[in-house]
Amino acid sequence: MKKISAVILSTIALTISACSTNKPAPPPPPPEATPWAQQHMAELTAIALEERYEIQNNGEQIRLIIPVKDNFHPKRTLLLPSGLVPLSRVAKVLRTATDSNIAVVGFSDDVGADDVNQQLSLERAEAVASVLQLGGVRRTNMQLKSLGEDQPRADNSTAEGRDLNRRVEIEITPRSPLSSLALAP
Repeated sequence: MKKISAVILSTIALTISACSTNKPAPPPPPPEATPWAQQHMAELTAIALEERYEIQNNGEQIRLIIPVKDNFHPKRTLLLPSGLVPLSRVAKVLRTATDSNIAVVGFSDDVGADDVNQQLSLERAEAVASVLQLGGVRRTNMQLKSLGEDQPRADNSTAEGRDLNRRVEIEITPRSPLSSLALAP
């Protein structure tokens, strides 16, 4: 009986020491945060393809290019009803971009006076920003710019070139930690 007790005690001691020397498995590494742009690029690309928008992705920056033709009234800066629905879909995606800066930039062709083109560009950018805001995008996440005829994409001497130059771009970039602090109340 003494031998059996000794064997049992010896086995228990070995088991306890074996258990205590096993190192616990290290915790899994925290999942890397997927940048907002990568999370939502597919959604924005689908909208762009359906609506004949152009989309560009340069790393963490997404640029959605909305042509004025077929989206705005031809002689005014009002969005057409056909332009409202796609922008509402874009707003649905962008309202979750609370860690991003969203710039809405208006452009024009070079026909007419510079100051008039600057104003047209601004009003188009404001129209797009208003729809985004109505769709839930916080105004504090957006900034408006008007570049008028300053950055043409094509030759203004042709109708096709002027159509390409008249546009509104939505630029989405990650907010740096410093700018987040600056926006904190």
